[in-house]
Amino acid sequence: MSLSEEQMVDYTRDGFIRYGPILPTPKINELGEIIDKFASGTHPNSGKVNIRLERAAEKGKLTDVPTRDKVWQLWDVYKHDELIFNHACNPIILDIVEKLLDTKNIKLFADQVLMKPAFHGSPVFWHNDSAYWTTIEPKELVSCWVAIDDATIENGCLKMIPGSHKNGIWPTNKRDSHIKDIPNESDSVPIVLKAGECSFHHSMTIHSSGENLTPHRRRGIVTSYMRSDSKWLGNPTDKPDFPLLRGH
Repeated sequence: MSLSEEQMVDYTRDGFIRYGPILPTPKINELGEIIDKFASGTHPNSGKVNIRLERAAEKGKLTDVPTRDKVWQLWDVYKHDELIFNHACNPIILDIVEKLLDTKNIKLFADQVLMKPAFHGSPVFWHNDSAYWTTIEPKELVSCWVAIDDATIENGCLKMIPGSHKNGIWPTNKRDSHIKDIPNESDSVPIVLKAGECSFHHSMTIHSSGENLTPHRRRGIVTSYMRSDSKWLGNPTDKPDFPLLRGH
């Protein structure tokens, strides 16, 4: 499985593509179980991953929901679970990333799990990823967003601004780094996915997601990739050990 010429044209023009099915049901369920163990604190390595709670939970609310459903984000999970790392190494994903990055030499930049719990999942405001990933040049990373649950407009699927990856880092609020003004927000495209389907987006593509007030969870696992010759601009002593997944 790889990309068609039409899909390559779409990605170059828009900065994202909705790819379609990539995981079979057993693998979706397996990943979902591992994710829930990390979020609930029952995985042996739960204490080693980075966890960010829902804003309401940080304020002492959501006292009547399970620990799992207080979690908004997990990251660096691949470092502490073989199944998650193997997902990041999925050859189907890497074949597509190879085309999008135009290189056979690929490193894993990061992973994250975005939970979006039922009834109280909070929105993510407009941003582009490279505004946070300032230590990496060029700003041409690729993220694969895989749905563990159906991602719908109602439960907060991704929304993308076509072509926004060509416009550099947009002005942001100093407090939270969210983009202040999106002149073409009405042109945004919802990325509706069934569980096991995925999309790919450029690290400069502006995107967001809505709140989830439905009874249906919306979990997604995101793996982000860069060329192995990408430059680290931060303090050399802070440079992570980015795993080489393909090439040299």
